[in-house]
Amino acid sequence: MSTSEIVTVDLSVMRYDITLPLFEGRVAIDGVKLNPVKSSSMINQEDPKLKAGDFGLMDLNIGYFLPAIEAGWEIIGLPIFSKRKPAYQLIFCHADAGIRTPKDLAGKRIGSRTYRTALTVWARGLLHERYGVDFANVQWVLQAKELFPVHATDLKIDYVDESKNMSQRLIAGELDALITDISDTKMFENLESNPKIKRLFPDYIQEDLDLYNDTGIFTPVHMIVMSRKLDRERPELAGKFYAAFEKAKALAYDDSLSDRGGFSVVYLREQLKEQFSKWGDPWKYGIDANRSTIDAFIKYNVEQAMIRQAPSYADIFAAATLDS
Repeated sequence: MSTSEIVTVDLSVMRYDITLPLFEGRVAIDGVKLNPVKSSSMINQEDPKLKAGDFGLMDLNIGYFLPAIEAGWEIIGLPIFSKRKPAYQLIFCHADAGIRTPKDLAGKRIGSRTYRTALTVWARGLLHERYGVDFANVQWVLQAKELFPVHATDLKIDYVDESKNMSQRLIAGELDALITDISDTKMFENLESNPKIKRLFPDYIQEDLDLYNDTGIFTPVHMIVMSRKLDRERPELAGKFYAAFEKAKALAYDDSLSDRGGFSVVYLREQLKEQFSKWGDPWKYGIDANRSTIDAFIKYNVEQAMIRQAPSYADIFAAATLDS
């Protein structure tokens, strides 16, 4: 391919160490120039460019992935799970709510930022499947309404304003439990230091490792999607993108193992080596290595009425990545 045929592709700016080599220019993609752009990983309102496929690559919260495809949006997935967060550490309960086991969540008032963010979908699915939690009579307390429909007529939802965040509502006793993604230092401090609040799983680290050992699932919350329009026009690009992300991850691991990662974590190299010994590569990419994860997430989306029916892999992943 000549220089004149180089295509410029927008790529969401990401702060992950495993994608940093892409933005540093250390990973070349034949025939492609990446253009870093700022974009949200959430879909809280109609996005004409995303809907029409007028974008390049996007780091997307996977809670919106399957509903957007079912709604006909011009996106297609790459099996590159760019961000993973353990679900069990983010389930908090009020000490006076009588929640001693997961099953005690039944019939309670449970708060979340939104109903379909990836972390909340994962937590509901895992709690139901592995612990027998019945969510049928739960009263959900949410702050943001959904763009894509939830195909269930019996959901009980109260929408509240943002005069208080969900941690404040839990501490005040307005909620019995909280299941939501938290990326805020102050919220963590408020929840972890308040004697009125406890975690559903005090030893959540072991619970997450047990889940991984039992099922191979370390819950992804973001993945890379590309324009379906671009995939139709240039079907060879998806495979190139996949290979580039794999190379970037390998370089990032080597940076840390070579003790030049640049992160302010004491003994980062030793901690990463210990992680590999326990988990292997928890950030593994590809369909084959993530089949149990993908199948579980599709199943939970159907069970929770996020989508009407389960799609095939060919419906949701770029053809060039189906053998990954």
